[in-house]
Formats: sequence, structure tokens, C-alpha cells
Amino acid sequence: MSDFPFTIMDVAYLLRLNIRRRGNPLVVYADCPICGEHRGRLGLYPQTNTWHCFHCGETGGMLRLYGQVHCTDNSQSFREICDTLAVGGFPAENRAPSRGGPERPTEMPASGRAPEREIHRTYKALLSMLTLTQAHREHLRTVRGLTDAEIDDFGFKSTPPGRLCQELTRKLTEQGFLVQGVPGFYVDDRGKWTVKFYQRTSGFLIPQYGVDGLLHGLQIRLDTPIRDGSGSTEKKGAKYLPLSSSGKNFGVTSGSPVHFVGDPHARVVYVTEGALKADIAHAITGRTFAATVGANNTGGLDELFSFLSRNGTEEIIEAEDMDKHHNAGVFRGACAVHNLALKHNMACRQLNWDPAYKGIDDWLLAVKRNKNIKE
Repeated sequence: MSDFPFTIMDVAYLLRLNIRRRGNPLVVYADCPICGEHRGRLGLYPQTNTWHCFHCGETGGMLRLYGQVHCTDNSQSFREICDTLAVGGFPAENRAPSRGGPERPTEMPASGRAPEREIHRTYKALLSMLTLTQAHREHLRTVRGLTDAEIDDFGFKSTPPGRLCQELTRKLTEQGFLVQGVPGFYVDDRGKWTVKFYQRTSGFLIPQYGVDGLLHGLQIRLDTPIRDGSGSTEKKGAKYLPLSSSGKNFGVTSGSPVHFVGDPHARVVYVTEGALKADIAHAITGRTFAATVGANNTGGLDELFSFLSRNGTEEIIEAEDMDKHHNAGVFRGACAVHNLALKHNMACRQLNWDPAYKGIDDWLLAVKRNKNIKE
């Protein structure tokens, strides 16, 4: 029995290895990600959690396979695999597990959430140190329909490589920015402050602003969705992750910030799910949008609606995805939007569109492009 909370087949999944065949119950053959061989000469051995490439001769255990691909040492490889698979790790001292089985992870000390203005300052400084790759910019242009000016105004940035995390954090602290209590930052096993960016959760960052104009959170739009490990081929996997360090040494949860884009004095405010979706819809229409991090994460709307009602908003338009008509979870979220609007003495109506387009951003972008074609 392995002392690790994952297997070599879990690692193969994370590395997206191309499985060619199963020789027998003891070996699985895949293409080698190290030498690039494409005839299935990498042998994976589930019983011993080891591997050997019969083409290049490389061999080793699970952590070495992951580390060879992502240029990480065993310790970093272990942490990244555990975080991505959402499984427990060994204690922070990085002791070897006992022969009697895996040691139970110790409870990590947490930090209280920093003041919101400090979180805003730290995130703004972090974003200023990052860039947006050409691939991500092209995605936002061609797939999402945003202009370069809109992309820059919204502040999208690509996640940095893991090897730069400590250096970025060091620069922030040297410049006087607070990192303790800011979601995403934590103390690693070597006692160094760092920020939680990994190769397997790479993508681009979506800033989440509140109605107060402060940056309350960052969300990662993943380059490669993370499957839940259920084996279902129907589920595409999670596409978005919050920048959070919950469960880490002196880490803190991201919470569920409500993103707001537009006029805080608007008479009408639209409510949808997802900050990127709200940004795109706002860019196309000029209307004011609020976005929860999930259809059922409506708790933050109570405080927001109270503020909007006092600030002159008269009507809330529920613009949740069109699967609200057959997805019970999304339907409950849509109902919660209506109930909270009524609680704060605002009218509320439901917005529907062509069900061929799931989200309001997809529908508005299709309408815009069709209009441009006709013109």
C-alpha cells in the first residue's frame, strides 16, 4: 500500500499523458512527456507507483515524473499534486511517512482576513508585476470579443510560473505591501512567504471588484479544466478557481466576493454568475452588472442589494444562465436573486434569451457579431 495520498495514474492524469495500451494488470503504456516519444514506450507501474521509458531510459517514482515535466523538486511536486487533486498532504516538516501508513496532516495555522483596502493594494501591486501572454490576449479578443483597450481596462493578467512566486512575494513585502491575510498568500514548508500559483492551475487572472471600487479577489480562468476524478466523460471539469490559500500555513480563504462593474447609482442592475461574463456583458451593452462566483453563492447579494436600494437602484434583472430552466441548482440561485431583490424593496424580473446560448455573454456576443455582419 502506498504512503502517498495519490497514485501514479493520478499523476498521469494531471500530466495529460496519452495512454496507448494496458499490457497487463501490472503495466500501462503511454507516450513519454520527457523525450517526446509517441509510440507508447513509457511504462507506468500502478502497483509500485513507478515508471520507466524504454526509449530514453529515464525512470523513477511519481514525484520525479511530475518534476521532470514541470521542472519542480520533489517537495514542490508533492504540494502541487496534492493541491490540484484536493487531497491531504504530509506534515509541513516534510518527514518521510511512517511504515505503518501515511501520517495525518497537522492542522495549519490560519490568518485572519486582512483589511479590504490592504487586500486591494496588494492585489493591484501584484497585477502590476504580471503580464498577459499573447495567447491569453488572443483568446479574450477572438473568443470573448473584447478589444485591446477593454482587456487592459479590466486588468486581466496571466498567472506567473511557480518558480517566480517567492520572488514576487518578496518584492511585494519589500515595497511595503501586506501579504498576511491576503487570499492566495501563505508560508511554505521552508518558512517563506509565497503565493499559490501552480503550473497545473495556470491560466489568466480575472479581477473581482466590489461596488466600493476595491479589488476583493482574483479568479483564475484555467487553461486546462480540472476534472473531479469521477471518471465521467460528460463533465468537462472546473474552468475557474479562486486565488485562495485556505488550508495553507497562515493562509486565508478567498470567500465569495460579488463582482460589480458599471454605475453604483444605476437604476437597473443585472445579476449573473461569473466575473468574466459580467465584464463582457458590460463591455457590449454598457449596462451595470453584478456577478456571483456561482449560481448558488448568493449570500453576498444581501449586503449589495441593501446598498443598491439605498443608492437609487429600482430594479434587478436576473440574468443567470439559461440552464436555470432545467438545472435545479441554477434555478434555486435565480429564485434567491428574486427573493433578495424583493426583500430590499426593488422590482425584479427574469431575462431570457435564445437557449442555444447558455450565458448572457455568449448571447450578447452572438447578437453583436450578427449585427456587424448584416451592416
